[in-house]
Amino acid sequence: MVRQSTEDGDRVTPQVADMTSLQKILIAGGGAMGAGIGYIFARAYPNAQVDVMDTNEKVRLIAAEHFEKWAAKDRERDEKAGKAPVDLSGRLNLLGGFGKAQLQYDLMLEAITENMELKKKIFNEFDLRAHDHSLFASNTSSLSITALSTAVNPKRQGRVVGLHFFNPPRIMKLLEIVTTEATESSAVALAGEVAAKLEKVPVICKDAPGFITSRLGIVLINEAIFALQEGLMSAEDIDTSMKLGYNFPMGPLQLADFIGLGVVFAVTQTLYDNYQDGKYRPCMLLRKKVEAGHLGQKTGRGFFVYPPRAE
Repeated sequence: MVRQSTEDGDRVTPQVADMTSLQKILIAGGGAMGAGIGYIFARAYPNAQVDVMDTNEKVRLIAAEHFEKWAAKDRERDEKAGKAPVDLSGRLNLLGGFGKAQLQYDLMLEAITENMELKKKIFNEFDLRAHDHSLFASNTSSLSITALSTAVNPKRQGRVVGLHFFNPPRIMKLLEIVTTEATESSAVALAGEVAAKLEKVPVICKDAPGFITSRLGIVLINEAIFALQEGLMSAEDIDTSMKLGYNFPMGPLQLADFIGLGVVFAVTQTLYDNYQDGKYRPCMLLRKKVEAGHLGQKTGRGFFVYPPRAE
């Protein structure tokens, strides 16, 4: 795929390319996003080795359970569709640190918490395991890709892009590709090929805090939280209003719970810090939820209450 400039902005369009070029892929972060991204890469690239790295043993154990569950579901789905099953054995690996990571990865992507300094440290490690044509990617939903790119060798900064997946990455079809002023056209083309291989719909955004999806979505979520804080409506009625009035598949408060209130708060704060615009100021109710550890679906309580997850 290649980028074409139009009056409406940049778009990705297909071109003939070698979709099997990625042989070694490294994902830093084994949480819900990192594990999900690693899994779909392993399925989409049947000849590739995919390493998912996380230093937290509990996170790795949960990721391993998810891999087994997802693989079982996909085997059943493939059988019903008459497709050959995808063998993941020996190709999808969980690593406890960079010490066991190999050299010369074709694509390296970080999917850790929204912390610039931690992400830069990850990119430093990526740089040690890269070749001249490696693609460096970040799954950040709000932080500067340009700033992240300074953590790699200057000659490789043109190989840095944002690959913003959405939760859960196995299901959600959108892939937001974020480019900097230095991003090479070949890196954008490879990102487009990755989107096609993963069966995602790509959109391209120039690097700016929050890109497009977070910049628009966070305003809606934050305003819904303010409305709840002001007692204008119940959480249920706010979500019902948006689902039935605007045909949203999910209300903004449920969506916030699903994303995770800690992530929502971090992204909102990043937008406010960068734009200094009141519409991005995190609502106090959101801050209080995060301080109380009520982070949404993953903790069983956010703006709504959720049943315990099966272990």
